[in-house]
Amino acid sequence: MVRSYRHWIARQPKYPINDQELNNTAKDLCSKATECADRIEAGIDLLKDPLVLEAFRTMNHVMSKAQRQRMAFSTKISPDQIGKVQGTRIPSWRFFQLAFVLMNLPGLGDTGSERGRIERETVELLFFPTGGGKTEAYLGLATFTLVHRRLLHPGIESAGVTVLMRYTLRLLTLDQLGRAATVICALELERLYRLKTSQKYQLGEWPFEIGMWVGKKATPNWIGAPGDSDQNSAQAVLTRWKAGKSDRPIPIETCPWCNRKLQAQGFSLTPPRKPDRLEIYCREARLPDERQLHAHMGPCPFKRDVALPVLAIDEQIYRRLPCFLISTIDKFAALPWLGKTSSLFGNVSHYQLPGDSSLSGFWGPSEEISGQSIPDGRLLPPELVIQDELHLISGPLGTLAGLYETVIEYLIRSTPNSLPPKIVASTATVRRAEIQIKALFGRPQSCVFPPPGPEREDNFFSHTEPDPNQARLYVGISASGRNLKGVLLQSYLGLMAAAQKAWNSHKNMGDKNPADPYMTLLGYFSNLKELGVTRSILEDELGGKL
Repeated sequence: MVRSYRHWIARQPKYPINDQELNNTAKDLCSKATECADRIEAGIDLLKDPLVLEAFRTMNHVMSKAQRQRMAFSTKISPDQIGKVQGTRIPSWRFFQLAFVLMNLPGLGDTGSERGRIERETVELLFFPTGGGKTEAYLGLATFTLVHRRLLHPGIESAGVTVLMRYTLRLLTLDQLGRAATVICALELERLYRLKTSQKYQLGEWPFEIGMWVGKKATPNWIGAPGDSDQNSAQAVLTRWKAGKSDRPIPIETCPWCNRKLQAQGFSLTPPRKPDRLEIYCREARLPDERQLHAHMGPCPFKRDVALPVLAIDEQIYRRLPCFLISTIDKFAALPWLGKTSSLFGNVSHYQLPGDSSLSGFWGPSEEISGQSIPDGRLLPPELVIQDELHLISGPLGTLAGLYETVIEYLIRSTPNSLPPKIVASTATVRRAEIQIKALFGRPQSCVFPPPGPEREDNFFSHTEPDPNQARLYVGISASGRNLKGVLLQSYLGLMAAAQKAWNSHKNMGDKNPADPYMTLLGYFSNLKELGVTRSILEDELGGKL
């Protein structure tokens, strides 16, 4: 990989000596590519460390296992038959994904060296087109971080929140939760297997879990108890759901491991009288047709004694401290108002392992609950921060998010000799990335990967190929000095009139009218105020159903 990358850098075109600006730009781009090649090589050299190598191997094994499960969802083939049946392929890394993981190993697995400390301070921006595999790349990095932390600190202090993953939109959070949850399920099964077989490299006594920390409209904030009058508690929502009077208490419809639909009888608040946790189990479908639909997945390991490692209630998240926490940015507004959020940064002093008693989790020094003391009086703070869709954090939202980033980094670095978190961001569309990263995270050093080459169509890890069967054209409207709402009105009028004309011309085709997809016009707005004003104008001028 490194040899090929260096050879590609050396083959980049040389520009005429009289065009100094163009030459300087080309040299700068090639210099950044050379730095990435050096970092990838350093990551490969770091695999000589036995713990780093074991974490890297485990990460590959877990990611492969999780990918097989998800591929089985769509192919309807048993996960162990993926790659053996014609038309399926063995899960493998894409070139840029593996390179990205390797180049970030020193910043996560060798923080004692000067290179490791410098790279820990560097913000990584994964810049790749939509659908290219960015999610798997940073999930691989997250898995390595989780495993390496457990191997490096085999005691209870390595539990707690290790990876913070934030989204700007709740819809994106729900979409990514399923993919990340499958990886955590694979990681937890690997931990249980090693614990059972007494292998050399153990992954700790505390389970790997993933938490979803979002607003109460998506998940309840507290558990509640039988007889409570609070209708927003998990107890009340679960009771209504089982009676068919409301939606499920968490926004997960299927088991992240076997894709079977989660049944109401698989949800239980434990212990019954004064519950402190919501346990979710995968149950066999009741109808024969549904059982046949998922027969290729075999029995699910999360159906009897092993609960799904998914937490979605705020109260339970503060108590159990999942290693992987997915949240929306607005949730961090709770930091100055709710003291329990401090536990997310390792500020707890006692713990009770699952199985030791009906009550398990972590407690701070001010809570009057007995338990075992944590060495050094606290857990390790989070080590990796992942910010997806970085381009969405701009304007007023970016200003507010920057304030929280300052607080979050301060809380993580509040202990002696603590390191800053490694920050990884991703986007498919980037502009002035270095300025945005510095304003948002306060980090002067950043790295865009893959770095662009002198030729826009090729950066070694990907290249543009013309599509002879181009299926989509884009049209932009330049209307400088014009009122935006007036421009929208004229554009919508033209599009809707053209769609109506096309519809009328093909009426004789009935349900197969090719104009049907164009009879609905979809518009995006930055805020509700813009949406409301534009809608009023359109209703007045265009009429019809909006």
